Amino acid sequence: MKSKRLIVGMILWFASFALVACGGAQSAGITGSAPEDALFWDSFTPGETGDWFVEGDDAGSTAVINQELVIAISQPNILQFSTLQEQTFTDFALEVEARQIAGSPESSFGVLTRMQDNNQFYRFDITGNGLFMVERRNADGTWTQFLDDWTPSEAINQGFNVPNSLKVTAQGSRMSFYVNDVLVHQIDDVIFPSGSIALDGGTFGQSGLQVAFDNVVVRAAE
Repeated sequence: MKSKRLIVGMILWFASFALVACGGAQSAGITGSAPEDALFWDSFTPGETGDWFVEGDDAGSTAVINQELVIAISQPNILQFSTLQEQTFTDFALEVEARQIAGSPESSFGVLTRMQDNNQFYRFDITGNGLFMVERRNADGTWTQFLDDWTPSEAINQGFNVPNSLKVTAQGSRMSFYVNDVLVHQIDDVIFPSGSIALDGGTFGQSGLQVAFDNVVVRAAE
């Protein structure tokens, strides 16, 4: 499984992949050594980083910079993501810190879970101006949205270089989605019972997005 790029507006997939060079900063929240109950943990420490697929070109890029995984997108209407390779999860609790460095506040960033491949997954994204979405990418290229539209939440910290803690719990068909420990949505869906995870960023009509991720932890679902 690799990082991929989706042209959001036209729902087409590129065959090219991603690499980046931009700075990071300290993040807040989950820090220190790996939790004892972690199935997977990554603070993007040099020499200890997990097997994320990172590569890039002029359209978008992904790389580990200054102990963060940074996604940069230079074109509009693109979804860029980096997948944790060779590791899948069924019932789990995934947490990650994310902050927008640059770009339009309407751009999005978040996590993909229970990935079957680069075309099938659940997506939980927030925007820099305080909206969120939960949706499923289907095998035929369509999207199933579990909300009527991008939805505002006061739980989202808005602005640049402001960290947000994102969490997804999955147990059987029930999936729950949190921002800064606030439950914002739940779904029951049986289409994808397990799969891999990825970190993502997405642009709409604007370009120039940069978003940084840190302190990824996956635990067994309680």
